[in-house]
Amino acid sequence: MNNTISAIIITHNEADRLERCLKGLSWCDEIVIVDSGSTDETVAVAEKYTNRVFIEDWKGFGAQKQSALSKAAGEWVLSVDADEVISSALSEEILCSIKKEKNVDGFLIPRKNLYVEKWLRFGGQYPDYVLRLFRKKAGKFTESIVHERVIVEGKTKKLKTPIIHYAFENLTDRIEKLNNYSSLSARQMLLSGKTVGSFSPLVHCTSLFIKDYIFRLGFMDGWEGFNVALLKSLGAYFKYAKLRELQAGGGGRP
Repeated sequence: MNNTISAIIITHNEADRLERCLKGLSWCDEIVIVDSGSTDETVAVAEKYTNRVFIEDWKGFGAQKQSALSKAAGEWVLSVDADEVISSALSEEILCSIKKEKNVDGFLIPRKNLYVEKWLRFGGQYPDYVLRLFRKKAGKFTESIVHERVIVEGKTKKLKTPIIHYAFENLTDRIEKLNNYSSLSARQMLLSGKTVGSFSPLVHCTSLFIKDYIFRLGFMDGWEGFNVALLKSLGAYFKYAKLRELQAGGGGRP
């Protein structure tokens, strides 16, 4: 086994953050980027770091990442989002682990979620393990249109060094994502046959805020922790409220 690594990224209008991400992937054997028709300089930035840039129609998060995976040539695949950074310490641990752990097919990596530059340590924000490194032959993405995940057939193990995730760079961007993701989630729940009652949006919103802000100690992260807990709970509210609209046939396209 040659232990080659392909990094894969899907993009859409990520020019302001993509270069920061790509600089941390120079140690990979290959970088594959699937763009969904960016109207900014995303593709130009991507082409500075790799000639493996593909432009495709948007198919949903799961299908788009599976498309990127199908183009990867490495034995190992590292799935990264454009707002994430792989540090030199993490790259060293990855290279050491895939060489040492012969019987492991996937690795869960903790994420260090940042609010601007502040590390969010509470409220369920850390260690926030995500399965991002896996043998190509053993892994695939779910077909979910949002909140996709990797399924690995085989043994998995946890790494120690976190991915740096610039999760909350500004409120405007986060609110736009909240609106978009809640719409996609509502559509996904509708397609899966999930139903929702009259009080479900409020119940999910309130319970999630209490869970993250109180029981998971989100308040320990100051006003940033409050903002994150509030945004997450509002995301839950809108997701279920939009599902109610779709069920009633009055929501149109979410």
